[in-house]
Amino acid sequence: MDSMSHAAQTKSHVVETTDRSLGQRLILDLRYFCDDGTPASACRTPVTHLPEALKRLLVDYNIGGVILFSENIVSAQQLLTLNYTMQAAMAEAHKPPLFIAVDQEGGRVARLPSHMLTPFAGNLAIGASYHEHGTAFAKNVAQGIGGVLRPLGINTNFAPSIDINSEPKNPVINVRSFGEKPERVAELGESFVAALQAEGVMSAVKHFPGHGDTHVDSHSGLPRVNHSETKAREGDLLPFQHIISRATPPAFVMSAHIQYPALDSTTLPNKHGQSQIVPATLSRKILHDILRNQMGYKGLVITDALDMAGIASFFTKEDAVVRAFQAGADIALMPYTIRTPSDIQAFSDFFDKLQTQLKKGTIKRQEHLMSLQRVSNAKSSFSLRNFHEKGLSWWREEVAENPWNTKNKAVEKALAGAAITLLYGAEALPLRTTTWLAMMPDTARCRAFSHSVAVLAPDISLACIPLTAKPSKQVLTRLLPHAETIIVGDISPQHAVYELAGLESPENIQNRMDEGTRHDFLIQLMQSSKQQNKQIVFVPMRMPYVANTFMPYSDIGIATFSYSVTLNQEEESPVSSAITDALVEVLLGKSQAHSYAPLSWRFNQH
Repeated sequence: MDSMSHAAQTKSHVVETTDRSLGQRLILDLRYFCDDGTPASACRTPVTHLPEALKRLLVDYNIGGVILFSENIVSAQQLLTLNYTMQAAMAEAHKPPLFIAVDQEGGRVARLPSHMLTPFAGNLAIGASYHEHGTAFAKNVAQGIGGVLRPLGINTNFAPSIDINSEPKNPVINVRSFGEKPERVAELGESFVAALQAEGVMSAVKHFPGHGDTHVDSHSGLPRVNHSETKAREGDLLPFQHIISRATPPAFVMSAHIQYPALDSTTLPNKHGQSQIVPATLSRKILHDILRNQMGYKGLVITDALDMAGIASFFTKEDAVVRAFQAGADIALMPYTIRTPSDIQAFSDFFDKLQTQLKKGTIKRQEHLMSLQRVSNAKSSFSLRNFHEKGLSWWREEVAENPWNTKNKAVEKALAGAAITLLYGAEALPLRTTTWLAMMPDTARCRAFSHSVAVLAPDISLACIPLTAKPSKQVLTRLLPHAETIIVGDISPQHAVYELAGLESPENIQNRMDEGTRHDFLIQLMQSSKQQNKQIVFVPMRMPYVANTFMPYSDIGIATFSYSVTLNQEEESPVSSAITDALVEVLLGKSQAHSYAPLSWRFNQH
């Protein structure tokens, strides 16, 4: 059957089917599954192959897609087999193909292990490269990501984040943003989307209408943005408007679980009986009136994960999905957590309630059919059926011989070098000392920096102390007197425990210093070291604002805008990093850092 008839078959099935057609508007998380009696709350058995119960779930409920996490991924061939098995199940049941999605932004948000797909340095590093390289790295990184994902069977990437970085203490966006200038974010985002989709992977720009100016992480609470409507249109909304009006608009726009009163101050009751301002994900004014009607977006609107606290803490599962659909969302992401056979039974009841709301008209039937048509159009436009039709053996060869793996290493190295930014202290470079003491945020960063020094400067005598737990006085007394130069790496806001790369002991994780304690310790150490005429290098590896605090106590400030590391399968170098390689090269004078930061790092002193 040719591609045109396949597209027609998909369209006919999705649009005309009324029984369980709502399944096409759901993307489920299949991260863990236990069928051995383990309670759902304790289930931690990763889904790395497709259990029969989950296969039946996908087929029986006509599910539209799945989202994968790092737990689902062991190796390239395993991931390919999992994805192919899921698509084969749908094809054999004459159901539409699945969206198979992942959050592979690059930088700190990367689900595939680094030995399968380099994490690159992330969006803010791309923003830092703009002055000299324009949109080249946005294009190259997106091509590299798409070139690896598509042969593995991943057809949807929830990237890029086109949020404006306008709040220094934003706990969730920060380095995931291209920068603070809306026009530049728009230009870089446009290039990223076009390149990713040219590789056959659908892009989802996020988080509409803009998550950049928040103090709260919507995974743990409900943030609020207090910009005026004018500021919103000139700032947060501008990249979305720009990108969706280009020749290659994104297949998806993802909503944000944020309150934005200037765009919609409507209140609604939550499950606690309290009245609250509507989150953007549930706002018809934001998703339908602004995004769909005023901005003219014709693609798919998808919610951010509905199990996040920004929604789940205030609305029931059923209410969240119904309200999201009423607001104008086409697809509900992660609306129901399934971990056990009992969860599948409960999901059946949940699904029946949604169908009842459709029959009653609470979910408008005409809008439901329009959403189904958009789902069908996207699956047809990106030829999702072709993945199954080519056969598993064909894709196995594609994955084994994928040239992007080599290309991506070169891009990773080039981007890391292009991102390095000198904040202050040019006159003190290059370093002339031969005995260094490094203090890095954790063991992973210590090992990566040590590896970089060993390869690039074998004559340097280096000791590295991870700052997960506060160093003992004995360690400091032994190492400090011999160090001529002290290099301090810092990750602020503090990174999550899962980013420690599995190299920390449980004891160190349990005793991990909080950010304030770590900074107080470092300031005291840097002050005393300066009094002993030691050279101090301060390296903010995440956001550069913290350099305001440490500038008086250091001679050199160098921002990397990334702290990505690669966990290698070779035992001789288990941890490496293009970012620490680039840092060492600048310290030694083998390359020069530019001085054009993507952020006004000194504009905010708090």
